Amino acid sequence: MHLLVLFLLFFSSLFANEERTFVDISGKTITLPEHITRIYGSAPPISFMIYVIDDTPLIGVNFPQTNKDNSDGEKFLSKHFMSLPILGGWHGNNIPNLEAILAAKPDVIITWDTPLLNEKTAKDLKRIHIPALKVNIDDSHNYPEVFRYLGKVMNKEERANKLAHMAQSYLDELKTFVASIPEKERTKVYYAEGDFGLQTECDISFHSEPLALAGGNLVHKCVQNSVMGLQEVSFEQVVVYDPEVIIVQNPTFYKTIFNDKKWAMLKAVQNKRIYLVPKSPFNWTDRPPSFMRIIGAHWIASKLYPTRYPYKIQDKIKAFYQLFFGVKLSNEDLKIYFNL
Repeated sequence: MHLLVLFLLFFSSLFANEERTFVDISGKTITLPEHITRIYGSAPPISFMIYVIDDTPLIGVNFPQTNKDNSDGEKFLSKHFMSLPILGGWHGNNIPNLEAILAAKPDVIITWDTPLLNEKTAKDLKRIHIPALKVNIDDSHNYPEVFRYLGKVMNKEERANKLAHMAQSYLDELKTFVASIPEKERTKVYYAEGDFGLQTECDISFHSEPLALAGGNLVHKCVQNSVMGLQEVSFEQVVVYDPEVIIVQNPTFYKTIFNDKKWAMLKAVQNKRIYLVPKSPFNWTDRPPSFMRIIGAHWIASKLYPTRYPYKIQDKIKAFYQLFFGVKLSNEDLKIYFNL
């Protein structure tokens, strides 16, 4: 019996010390423990991906779980996630709390590979010597592959593959649908941000990508020059654009636009084609630009092309939330949380 115990202890110690090797998007090779129990996402889009795969290893969040851009977490998210400490992160103009991250002892940090953040992130990572893997989600078409990659890292391949399959299916459906709409028939859309609706995004910015995925002809043509985006425009410029549809991020602006005599000059307002972006539990388009834009792009497509969009958006949303959040939505929920 004594020899049997020693034998079992020996092999269990071998198992505990097993390691795995991964190569990230930059070609860097990282050695990680076989069983990862503590993981940190460098930015909200990454943390949200980890959450829907398996939230138990998450050691912290990047900003408050409930905020102006993300809401109703108590309805859709786990108690564990809602109670996690705020450790900051590399996103926008924010900085991480390096001491708190070190104290939390993550096995690995998953970082967001984006040109506007890479230099700042790499500089800080050199200081803390924690293994880090970089993934690229600037293009939503990368999400299926990144889900599968994280599934391998987290030993949750079956779950991650299911998420990847739905993400790919939804993206493929959008691609096919948008390809059926001639360029000259694409709906002109303005993405209104800020308290007064006079901040927006460039047509080729990752912030506005879901509008492009939905087949929108974004009226503001420019090149994004900062990670935050939020390009300032004048009302006179918006009048020149005269969009057919306005997608709104800010609830305050949404409440005032219909009664503002100035904005009433616009075709979109006259036709009541103004739509407020849903934010439960995470923003459907941006702030942060997460996997939610996959369902968000479907929602936008249904608004841009109400007579052409070939799916019942309510069914697409229900299926998405059932898989990604484990939440079964009722028709009443659709009205309350998504104004559908």
